[in-house]
Amino acid sequence: MKHFVVNLFKTPMFLIFALITLIYALPALGKQAELSRYAVVTAIGIDNVEEENLENPENKFEVSLLTFIPIAEQTFTETYKVISAQGRSISEAMDLAGLHIGREIGLSHVKSVIMNTDLLKDDVSKFLDYLSRSKNMAASTKLLATDSKAKDFLNAVQKLNSESSIKVSEVINFNTNYIYSSDSSFETFFKGMFGPTKVSLVPFLTINDTEGGISVASGGEQSGGQESSNGGGQNSSTTSGQNEEIVNSGDTLIFKDGKLKTMLTGFDMKKINLVRGDYTTGSIEVKDYTDKIFDHANLIFEIFDKSVQYKVKYENGTPIFYINAQMTLALSEVENGDGMVEKNVEFFVVDQKCINALENKIRRSVADAIGIMRDNQTDIVDFYTFMHNSDKKAFNNFLDSLEDREDYLNRIVFKIGVDILSK
Repeated sequence: MKHFVVNLFKTPMFLIFALITLIYALPALGKQAELSRYAVVTAIGIDNVEEENLENPENKFEVSLLTFIPIAEQTFTETYKVISAQGRSISEAMDLAGLHIGREIGLSHVKSVIMNTDLLKDDVSKFLDYLSRSKNMAASTKLLATDSKAKDFLNAVQKLNSESSIKVSEVINFNTNYIYSSDSSFETFFKGMFGPTKVSLVPFLTINDTEGGISVASGGEQSGGQESSNGGGQNSSTTSGQNEEIVNSGDTLIFKDGKLKTMLTGFDMKKINLVRGDYTTGSIEVKDYTDKIFDHANLIFEIFDKSVQYKVKYENGTPIFYINAQMTLALSEVENGDGMVEKNVEFFVVDQKCINALENKIRRSVADAIGIMRDNQTDIVDFYTFMHNSDKKAFNNFLDSLEDREDYLNRIVFKIGVDILSK
């Protein structure tokens, strides 16, 4: 044993390891836990300060933080609080919120940033500048917009996170797989804003008391409580007597150069996504279809696979843009003219007439999507980059021939091809 100890001290690596342990490990044992120093923030809401409620006329913004409060219990439950503070800038409101919590604001766990639509009347990038430059804020953090106060939206999220296994961040991530939804993060927003099209997308969610959303019932004392502050002082409050639902209908706000251009409904986004191919699943409906088997029926087909291919040629300086969509679909539901839903639809044979109806439906939807982009001069699909990369010289000559280089979509000839494979 004595010989073993002597050999250890003769080993330089052991001496280095012992020195590191003395310098770093032992002092670390006496430090307080990181959770007692930092507030774990999972979502941030940003509102304009209402003038009639101003306690400080200089305050312009109200920042609300959905914070996770760790509590030692036998059965682990996630407890959240909503902390709010007002300030002249986003950074000042964040600092004041930290003072009210009594901890530093940690942003590395933030999954979503919710903005009230009143903020979006101006250049939205300046409101996000402080957060986007934070070294702790992940570039994958989701951006959302709502017509309700962002603070109220976070209160609904707090109820959902505390009382349900469903989390809004998970709902957003999952819904982006579907044909009617869109996705946006700090990375995609600024990538679109500083890209050649200058177009960015932000999903639009609402909270209401109607059916169809994720139900969040507010009544009595909230789990974990709710705290708010107007920049000086602190008070707690609870909400009761109403049922709230968070609804994601696929509505999407379209920004150009950081400024709000228009809002597209979920039905419009479904048409746009048919061109983008930015989805993995969903459904397509053919209405009022009649043949030997069906009489004025609505046929719903589930999407199992898809592929969207682009090709561009130039004729006399005019770009001819070919869009070819290939899809694998399966009949999943049939609704008769009297509203009855047919069972055992897997036994129905999808003939060529039905496939032709599907192809026509998709062609019309793609044409509608191009019309929407032309009307708003927003290249959501990013045809610009594809044409630039395909033939830079021909594309630049085409742009130089236009009176308005921003209006290039109206000068492109689109040709649409659709191939349907039925399962």
